[in-house]
Amino acid sequence: MKQVFRLFLICCCLLIVQPLAAAVKNIQTSSEPQLMIIDSWLTGYFGGFFRAKEKRFKQAWKTANHRAKSDARIWGGLFVSDSTHSGYFRFGEVISRFTYQAPQTAAGFLTAQWYNTVLGKVNTVEYAFGATSLNMRVDWLGVTLGNYILADTSINGQPDNRMFQHEYGHYLQSKRMGFAYFVRVGLPAIMSKGDHDTHPVEVDCNRRAFLYFNQTFPEFQNDSLLADTKGWNFRFNPFPDTLNKGIKRQGVCYVDYKDSLQVSQLETLRIKPTFIDYASWIILPVGPVVVGMIHARKYNKIQLKAESPKIN
Repeated sequence: MKQVFRLFLICCCLLIVQPLAAAVKNIQTSSEPQLMIIDSWLTGYFGGFFRAKEKRFKQAWKTANHRAKSDARIWGGLFVSDSTHSGYFRFGEVISRFTYQAPQTAAGFLTAQWYNTVLGKVNTVEYAFGATSLNMRVDWLGVTLGNYILADTSINGQPDNRMFQHEYGHYLQSKRMGFAYFVRVGLPAIMSKGDHDTHPVEVDCNRRAFLYFNQTFPEFQNDSLLADTKGWNFRFNPFPDTLNKGIKRQGVCYVDYKDSLQVSQLETLRIKPTFIDYASWIILPVGPVVVGMIHARKYNKIQLKAESPKIN
């Protein structure tokens, strides 16, 4: 009983001290978006206290501060932009999140907050090229909602990271398609059948990221060893064998960015939104769901037909 009463008194004090400390930190570290996040701090404190087997108060304080920091960076993710572009582009990128990309931005922000504040699964939150990448303790690979990339412990915000390469491609799709993203990419990807990596929207995602990283970083192209961790990961983020006349290199379809003919062939993999994808939002919530399911059905037919064995 005494321990519970002691915990209650400490929490009351922290409700006063923590916001003041956070406010001071905001002023001292203005280089990063910092906000006073009380809910995450409290859930972290109680979660750390009751889960710890020893040194409960120390673990509670550590967990609370970690969740609060992650929460602040998730909020900050709404306003970060791609530093490789000009100021006008970066301004438009941020504005787009609250307008053109609003549905997926909201979904990404709320999902990220859920995994951090409620579930406590977030290890780190990293900003990279306008995206906000969350390294989490989850049993699935990754998902991208707007500029929020939620993935397992294998991800980091480096161009050579195979998980980040693919998921960043989805963010590029989101920036390009806006309201059409959930309709043209999201639902079809969720409802995909067959090999998920060869699904049209996933291949288009790889195409966009492959071009972006090669255009942004001249030294990104790596021709020495495909099995290493440098350059584009053609094994984890593959392109269909129909490219480059089916010629493979080290067992995978390889695209040489320095070969303009091979790069031009990537255009055949582009997924383009149509007017109906945007117009479907007029009839919420039925419109986007129905149109998305139609796209999913069409893509699945194409994919399953391509994967079916040919009979001579």
